Amino acid sequence: MGGVELMHNNQKGVALVEALVAAVIVGIGFIAVFGLASTSTRVLMSSIDREKQNMLANMIYEDMLTDTANILKYHNIDFKNSSGGSASHDKKRAKWFNAANKKLGSSLTNDKRKIEVVKKTKSGKDYYVVTIRMASRDGKASNHFKRVINAP
Repeated sequence: MGGVELMHNNQKGVALVEALVAAVIVGIGFIAVFGLASTSTRVLMSSIDREKQNMLANMIYEDMLTDTANILKYHNIDFKNSSGGSASHDKKRAKWFNAANKKLGSSLTNDKRKIEVVKKTKSGKDYYVVTIRMASRDGKASNHFKRVINAP
């Protein structure tokens, strides 16, 4: 009977080891699911920010198209800050500042909201390359939008 009792005691130890191994495997599974969920949330937030910035960039391009005679006055406009001027580009800058704060929130230290306009000439015809650079969530969601106005 001593051999049967010894074998029974060994089985108790094996069951304990099996339970510990199962707990470790389940724990690893939970960590993997948590990692997947956090990555999924980050990708979703990035996509939402990109769409908001795209909508804002389209609004800015449409506003600039209504004032192509003054297109170079939009160069280096930073709409992180509001403008108090009365010129058309100052009024639009204030509009863009308000729209950006509404869609993206107040700008943080590493956020960018800038317009660049570069005049180029091809075959004697002037055209303008307009780049809008935006970054939100303290620079974590950064996008550049580029359009050509009066393309040859």
